[in-house]
Amino acid sequence: MLNKLILDFGNSLHKAAVVDNGNMVFFSNYPSFNLNALKQLEKEFQFKNVLLSSVIQADNILEEYLHKHYSFLKLSEKTPLPIINQYQSPETLGYDRIACAVAANHLFPQHSVLTVQFGSCITFDLVNAQKAYKGGSIAPGLKMRFNALHQFTQKLPLLDYKPIDFLVGTNTEESILSGVINGIVNECNGIINAYHERYPNLKVIVSGGDSSYFDKLLNDEIITYPNLVMLGLSLILNHNVEKQN
Repeated sequence: MLNKLILDFGNSLHKAAVVDNGNMVFFSNYPSFNLNALKQLEKEFQFKNVLLSSVIQADNILEEYLHKHYSFLKLSEKTPLPIINQYQSPETLGYDRIACAVAANHLFPQHSVLTVQFGSCITFDLVNAQKAYKGGSIAPGLKMRFNALHQFTQKLPLLDYKPIDFLVGTNTEESILSGVINGIVNECNGIINAYHERYPNLKVIVSGGDSSYFDKLLNDEIITYPNLVMLGLSLILNHNVEKQN
């Protein structure tokens, strides 16, 4: 069986994964994934189907090559999904959010599932046991909060994440760290608790580049799945391949 190639192009990072019979056999991050990077992958793997999820301007050379040589699917709001999308503005829905919902429903089809992505933004997304994606919420992510405190004030320094074990900051740096990190933890715990009250037997899956900073700090029994988006994109590709056959 030929492999499937999944490409996920975000604003700051490009990701590529090779999936063989449902198993991810290759995954890598790229500053920019172009035709040369694809040709390097072609030396190691054979593909038949390729899915591209992108929020950036199209690389016409790469996309023309993919159209010519592969069964190529570029994700859009019109792409058929294995779940029901009940979002009222699907044209504005982030592909990573719907991919997480698809993956979550696949992992726990008998449950309502809340996914929490810790990336540029912190997103909460709900898919219920009836395979319906309901929506969720978007909040500033870790780096965005540090950047905002620095950019919108005159004197606050720009900080980066470091683990803390205190609530009360005894200087400005500690106060910023406490405000940002403890703020995120308590915000997330509060939102997760609110979902639990509304959806019994809820499962919670945490993902995203910053998830390792917070997954052990949340009160809930959560499941950490680092490549949840890639799993969801792979399932979307499988769904469309099956519809064609």
